[in-house]
Amino acid sequence: MEILNYIHSEFAPALNATSFTKLSPFDGSLLAQVSNSDAMDVIKAIQAAKKAQIAWKELAAPERANYLLKIAEHLEQKASEIAYQEALHQGLAQSFSRSNNVDVAVKNLRLVAAEVLDPLPKNVLPSPVGVVGIITSWCLSLRLVTERLAPALAAGNTVIIKVSEHSPITAKVLADAINAANLPPGIVNILNGTSDVGHILASHPGIRAISAAGKTSTMEAIAKASVSQLKKLQLSGSAKNACLILGDTDYKNLLPQILYPFLMGQSQLCWNISRVFVLENQAKDFTALVKNYFETLQPLKDPRGQEMWTPLISSAASESIDEKIQSGRQEHGKILVGAQKETSSGNFYRPTVMLDLSNCSVLQQDELAGPLLLITPVKYQHEMLKWANTAYLGHSAVVWGPEEKLMKPAASLECAHVFLNGWLDAEPLTIFGHKQSSFGNPDMSWAGSFYSDVKKLTAL
Repeated sequence: MEILNYIHSEFAPALNATSFTKLSPFDGSLLAQVSNSDAMDVIKAIQAAKKAQIAWKELAAPERANYLLKIAEHLEQKASEIAYQEALHQGLAQSFSRSNNVDVAVKNLRLVAAEVLDPLPKNVLPSPVGVVGIITSWCLSLRLVTERLAPALAAGNTVIIKVSEHSPITAKVLADAINAANLPPGIVNILNGTSDVGHILASHPGIRAISAAGKTSTMEAIAKASVSQLKKLQLSGSAKNACLILGDTDYKNLLPQILYPFLMGQSQLCWNISRVFVLENQAKDFTALVKNYFETLQPLKDPRGQEMWTPLISSAASESIDEKIQSGRQEHGKILVGAQKETSSGNFYRPTVMLDLSNCSVLQQDELAGPLLLITPVKYQHEMLKWANTAYLGHSAVVWGPEEKLMKPAASLECAHVFLNGWLDAEPLTIFGHKQSSFGNPDMSWAGSFYSDVKKLTAL
């Protein structure tokens, strides 16, 4: 497969004629040869977007919403195949990608299209910002892009999308959907390439706003590249998500569900957990169950399978987690299970559990982005909240326990979203974390202060 850039409704290779390879996380086979864009491709895309924006912003908002519905219709019709391709490139299960990636993308497009038809206050006049840049990470990237693309287009902006080099299939999926919807040329332009392309987008004066999702270090680089122009920023960064197991939780029967938010994605997704807090009087039994469960796990060798142990996105991710495990050992952490790469093909690293790490250690604070789960016993429930809240990141958390006991800890957690007795459930949910998990303007409304320049009228 060859994956090209998509500019002015045309598929084209990078102007420098270079490309890179995308390998399968499952077996290391070649999935695609991908155009490797540079500054000239960015300029070409900006020129197409600025030219197209003149007519697009004059189109009535309901007509723009109709294009969103057409994109959603195409994605829905091809949902099964798209879910498979996205899962294949991202190292996930097809069923998970279908419900939490493709189906959510369809829902988001339709929700925004419906919101456009709602009347605005008479004293509010939204106008398009101009050209909006969208930069996303690889994890469930179709979802991440469309939840930003929908309000941007509805507001009358034109868009340049930079997809992650780890999931270039999203560029092809989106381009095919936009072609099927017969969107006018230049409204949506899609670039492939390394993080350098994102930095060029962020620094170019032709881009009026940047909405991005990825590691906090990447978001920091984007912010620095754009700060001299004071352009609008909407940045969603790293995560350090905790799982709290309250007393009276039936963790023996719920163990697969409790570990699912760690295993599906191997703690690489921003929704994944990387820490578990359990009461001391349950810790010995709980860790023994986890050890036995992890030792009997089988890897997901095909996206169409049902196993929960998924591969890492790249071979470099395996090397990174090796370094973090070594760092944890230096901080007196003890390995309960795992800590080794599988010798078979693909990027499979055995799910690893570490115990006895200080709650102030580097690994307890930093994003891990790999198959390393930290289990911490505490004497009292309030200590779970204390140590979960010491992290400088605040994306989301998961709490397990009797329904009548969930609300108090959920209210005390310093994060943007709390999953209660469950995890991702195909809900069209955009999370902008607290603390250092996000920065900028989180307004996702098509007529709000990020995707529109809003003018308020005062009668004489």
